Amino acid sequence: MQKLILITIFLVSMLFSSDSFTFKKVDNPKEIISEIISKKQSLKSKQIPQVRAYTPLPIDQFVFDSNLDELTSVSSGGQFLFYLAYNKNQGDPTNFLIKNISENYRCDYDGTNEANCNFDLYHTRVEYALNSIGGWFYFSGYPSSNDDFILISRMNSQRGSVEPLMLDTPSYRKPHFKVFVDTYGKLSVTFTLVTGGTQTVSTSQAIPLNTNVYLQANNSGINYEVGWTTLDGTSSRASGSHQGFSIPADIDEHRVGRNTQKLCVSDGGGNATKETSGCITISSPFVGQEFDSSKNEYKTFSKYHRMTNFFWDYGVYMFSDMNTTNLSNKPIYQSSLSIDGNLINKILSDLSGATNYFDNGELRVYIDENYNVIVADIRAY
Repeated sequence: MQKLILITIFLVSMLFSSDSFTFKKVDNPKEIISEIISKKQSLKSKQIPQVRAYTPLPIDQFVFDSNLDELTSVSSGGQFLFYLAYNKNQGDPTNFLIKNISENYRCDYDGTNEANCNFDLYHTRVEYALNSIGGWFYFSGYPSSNDDFILISRMNSQRGSVEPLMLDTPSYRKPHFKVFVDTYGKLSVTFTLVTGGTQTVSTSQAIPLNTNVYLQANNSGINYEVGWTTLDGTSSRASGSHQGFSIPADIDEHRVGRNTQKLCVSDGGGNATKETSGCITISSPFVGQEFDSSKNEYKTFSKYHRMTNFFWDYGVYMFSDMNTTNLSNKPIYQSSLSIDGNLINKILSDLSGATNYFDNGELRVYIDENYNVIVADIRAY
């Protein structure tokens, strides 16, 4: 690993027009030393930062890995502002996961008429049995438990008493689509069978260590598939499914459009039919308040597993999006980092103490003993 110790300083805490910045990527970071020496900085950072995201560090602690990192100088109107350190591949920490919400979700049973519905209801009560999730990751070791790396966990949070094998109690919530890397390094999926038990399917080969690997898992009705691949074409896949059905409601559970919003009968009473029984609800990390907490969990994947190009969708063929850089057509996707004026103004605004665009520890500035700032560091790993 190449390391660069930066020993000079600068600072800034003013906002500029978003189109007034000039960016220049530093091909040889050693050029920084001679460039900064010729600069005179007149603004200083706050000695006692008032925002949680702003972490000042001594300049002699700054290290640079040319294999993973980029360093770009930022100027405005001919005035040098600072150097920006970021990963060659990373998401935008200020807008990490984006939720695409369209209109006119169809939440009636047969999908022919529109009912009052929204993103959260549609994806937890209607189209819950179609899932595709994937992204690029990096592993230096395997998890110590099967709960250490969970890519997604969608649980049967309400099954309905009309289904005698599935008790409608919180203690009986079982996985509908739980995707994880097990302690042997195999990508796995656990799902619930109609008999009430669960089944786990795992790739035959473990995920390779110390290299970028693409993970994907699919759920389409009663069918489940997991797989990983690398840039050189090495891959491993596995699939499984429900083998049969004995309960009409369970057969229907795996059809898109399971419940009508208006006619759902949760107690399984005499008026319940296979269209309305059970009020099945499948939890999702991307709905309601869960979405905010999920962002933090997925951010840990960026920090420890270099997660990029992450998405959740449905009906995506295995590995078909592994080279796709623009995922903005997905319901849930990880935004890419854009080095532009909007990002710089967020950094400057946080440094000034006005905002908290960056979460705790995501923005680090390297300073000298006089609190002059030289590098703004937003690297995820």
